[in-house]
Amino acid sequence: MPQLKHKFLLPIALLILSASAFSQRSTPKLALESFYKFDRSHSQVFNRRNIEERKAWLSPELYSLFKNELRREADFLKQNPTDKPFFGDGLPFRPYDELCDGPKKSGRSLTIGLKFQKARRAAATATFAYPRSCKTADTIVYTISLIKVNSKWVIDDIDFDKDTRLKHSLNRPEY
Repeated sequence: MPQLKHKFLLPIALLILSASAFSQRSTPKLALESFYKFDRSHSQVFNRRNIEERKAWLSPELYSLFKNELRREADFLKQNPTDKPFFGDGLPFRPYDELCDGPKKSGRSLTIGLKFQKARRAAATATFAYPRSCKTADTIVYTISLIKVNSKWVIDDIDFDKDTRLKHSLNRPEY
């Protein structure tokens, strides 16, 4: 009887887990929430391992640009070993982790909002804001372009608060 239970429980458990994983990326907003949940709990160092960990959330083109950037960085550091590389401050998916000045030291919260969704393209905002009790009031908003690849939404580009796009930075002619 215990073996019979395992034969039925294992497929059911796998089905529930796969449905949960699918639902996390079935809309652009859920895809970004899933990405940022992962991103906030993992290393921000710009290296191959950390890019690979985020590959499932990146469009094929963006992933390719990151791989190219890693090669460019390696070449740059060979010639300039004491200089800071372009992404020396870490991965570009969120602002620096800084605590606010206020009665209680706290970091920025994240709010994801959907701007539009049409067929296989979408745009969403990632708003990074301090609590109202902080004296620091700078809210940072990234506009994130997403595309649908197969059946999941992935990040295709990021427009940073100052009209600088991630793909443009990765495609810059000179290092």
